Amino acid sequence: MGRSGIVARLFLTAWLVYGAHLTSNVVRETYLAVAIGERLTFRVDPYLGLHPDLFEIPGRGSYIDGNPGASILGALPYALARPAIAGLFYLKPSLARPKPAAAYDDPRPNRTRYMNEMRARGLDVKLALAAFAIQLGLMAPLGAMAAVVLFRFLTLRLGDQRKALWLALLYTFATPLFFRSGFLNQNAIVAHAVLVAWVALGWPGADHDSVRVRRWLGAGLCLGIGLLCDYSAAPLAVVFGCWAIGEGWAAGGLRTAARRSLAYVAGAAGPIALLLFYQWSAFGSPWFPAQHYMPATEFSVRGWNGFTLPTFDLLWGNLFDLRFGLLVFCPMLALALAAPFLRRTREFLNGREVAIALLGVGALWLFSSSIQFGNLQWNTGVRYMVPAVPLLFFLMLPVVGALPRWTAGIVVGASLVVSWAVAMTREDPVSAIRMVFTEGPTLPLLIVLRKTAAAYAPFLGSGAQPAGIAAVLILALAVWAVWRVGRRAASPEPL
Repeated sequence: MGRSGIVARLFLTAWLVYGAHLTSNVVRETYLAVAIGERLTFRVDPYLGLHPDLFEIPGRGSYIDGNPGASILGALPYALARPAIAGLFYLKPSLARPKPAAAYDDPRPNRTRYMNEMRARGLDVKLALAAFAIQLGLMAPLGAMAAVVLFRFLTLRLGDQRKALWLALLYTFATPLFFRSGFLNQNAIVAHAVLVAWVALGWPGADHDSVRVRRWLGAGLCLGIGLLCDYSAAPLAVVFGCWAIGEGWAAGGLRTAARRSLAYVAGAAGPIALLLFYQWSAFGSPWFPAQHYMPATEFSVRGWNGFTLPTFDLLWGNLFDLRFGLLVFCPMLALALAAPFLRRTREFLNGREVAIALLGVGALWLFSSSIQFGNLQWNTGVRYMVPAVPLLFFLMLPVVGALPRWTAGIVVGASLVVSWAVAMTREDPVSAIRMVFTEGPTLPLLIVLRKTAAAYAPFLGSGAQPAGIAAVLILALAVWAVWRVGRRAASPEPL
């Protein structure tokens, strides 16, 4: 296959696998995406009471406790899917009618409570279909795009197309991006933005000042979109901004530093202006985040709207907690910590790139450990540290390449097992691995249908194992067909 053939097959593989692992989880961003896609409004009044992160401001309406970027992006695939969803309800009106309470076989009581509130309002099927449309039309394509971008970049950096392909597949399926792409998620989108910004700045042959200015403009746009999606992009945006200044100063002094840093700021200005407009429109002031206006909770009263100095519990937990620690969800990323001490690292990353990657990860870690809402991650798995994945992955590559093959195989294999298990089951790594090895492989939607079998899938009342195994086998066959059907024996295209 030529390079173009590999790109198409890689994209389709990532989209198929990510799409097959979609879930019916309706998160706070889903409600805003539906509101924008249906009524071009930021208000989520019809859905108040369906999620703890929806709150009402007297006289202004109801809003989500978060930034709007992921919802704005998700509104487009939902709007495109609306005619099909409306057609389904026209053919079967009972799907949109109120329904009696039902059981959700899960130890987390909120899942039963909010599901039954949706059923009582006749919104359960509509919101699930909205979640599917957004995952298939946004999250799965973004994950596939990230795989392709990384493949093209590594092909140029390494000069080895086959190795670049395997590493792109490793990034796609052995990191928490797989888990986080099962539904609309702002943390995964921020990670994609960081990856694209890094690749734009590190693309070979971009040393001329005018080219660097354009690339910094693009990097600013990426990090601005990250901020529009979530404030966790702020420390990364600051580190990249310092990179622009430092690189420009080293390349040509004050004037060059000003030109590149101003390009970076200009790129970020549009998304940041949209964020400020959203906060002004929703809350009456552009200067404060949603957390400033939400009703008081256990964590929002700590520090400034839940933001404090880093706490030891979160510093430890964001990396090593068995329920949401980044290095528990992806053990191979721990190898990145050895990169600064390895001479081989300089063959892949220059000294400035190593420093920026470490500073970016460190800044995000400190920032995430200051947000007291991070104590709630046990309920949803790794979240806040996900944007660090691209930076850690680049640092990890020279380290894993220097290890004995059997050692690298163990670390990479463990990460693949954990990643696939949590993507399938939506549980913490320990519980996920136990479920997969005792009950067999499955898909997350089948697990939800099994837990709500009395209401939605009586045929799964006795268990989802046969259906899950069959679904996984069909997916494996589809992926095999992607790489085999129409394949011609040909020399790879030149790099």
